Amino acid sequence: MRVTLKALHYFMTAVERSSITRAAEELHVVPSAVSAAIDLVEEEFALKLVMRYPSKGIQPTATGQILLGKFRHLLEEYNNLLIEGSDLRTALTGTLRVGYYAPIAPAFMPDIIIPMVDGNPDVSVTLVECDNETAQGGLLNGDFDVILFAAENVKPQIAFETLLEVPAYILAPAAHALATRKSATLADLAEENLVLLDLPVMSEYYRGILEDAGIAPRIVATANTTEMIRSLVGADVGCSILNMRPLNHTSYAGDPLAAVPVSPAPKPLRLVLGHIQENPRRLVHAFVEQCRSYFTSDAARRMIVE
Repeated sequence: MRVTLKALHYFMTAVERSSITRAAEELHVVPSAVSAAIDLVEEEFALKLVMRYPSKGIQPTATGQILLGKFRHLLEEYNNLLIEGSDLRTALTGTLRVGYYAPIAPAFMPDIIIPMVDGNPDVSVTLVECDNETAQGGLLNGDFDVILFAAENVKPQIAFETLLEVPAYILAPAAHALATRKSATLADLAEENLVLLDLPVMSEYYRGILEDAGIAPRIVATANTTEMIRSLVGADVGCSILNMRPLNHTSYAGDPLAAVPVSPAPKPLRLVLGHIQENPRRLVHAFVEQCRSYFTSDAARRMIVE
């Protein structure tokens, strides 16, 4: 017996709600119908896909988690086929799950998302901030449909393309002596207090370019968010090194900041877009195209200090 789309829908709902009872209430069926659908799906695939706990509901196995993403894609594509006429060719539908490792993502992500949700009431977007490793693992596990991340140690199963090469710049308080210069060298930081972004890939990158410049940095503070770094610099705790900048020139506390180009420029970071090449969803293709369009625009260039 081949598994039905209805059984897949029941299975997916139960796993997403972590409960057969809650799934039955949402689907307006009796719990035994949901339980039977789970049994049918497991029997058809000859795999253990969920673990059932009397007091904790159900949880997917590792295999079940992988298949859940595929079931979701299949059902969304089936729903797309039910859209009639011109909507079948042009409408977008479903939930797009985006993992991102880009500290300045709030500066550009809205411009990418707005064209996708505007005029497409059946589209929703879930944005999850994470580190490089989690973003790539989430894409391969089916937790994300597409990811934005730094191009370091890219897993071979992931198709990716460079969106932007981002050179390093020095962030200084607006009243600092470096702030009035057209450019500065990393050697100019040798006697400065530094506050550094402490995130995977980023931290290694900043320490690496300082080491290549022959500088033993005097690091007085670290933080794992760009805005905290900007606030510490604005309060004159020290200078910093960053790559992308937001379009405003003040910290959260309202202190003015200056972005000073580095010359000679060290190796830039690359912001890349990753997805599974075989993913057929129109929503994923639409997001990829929006990213390509945005990162060739003047708005994207304004986030680079050259």
